[in-house]
Amino acid sequence: MKAIPSSDFLREFTIYAEQAADENEVFIIQRANSKNLVLMSMDKYNEYNKKLFLLKNRDETNDTEKNNA
Repeated sequence: MKAIPSSDFLREFTIYAEQAADENEVFIIQRANSKNLVLMSMDKYNEYNKKLFLLKNRDETNDTEKNNA
């Protein structure tokens, strides 16, 4: 994960977009007033969401099993 100023991101958008898409790099784009953004590939985004979904379901399953015991 790399942090970059928004001015660099705007100036070199294509380079950062290619690194995110081709190398699965994740960028934090630093903006004024701490209104930061994250740039990542769709594959990386889907991977994070899948992990989050599985973790939530695991926790819900554990809670249900505890309540039924």
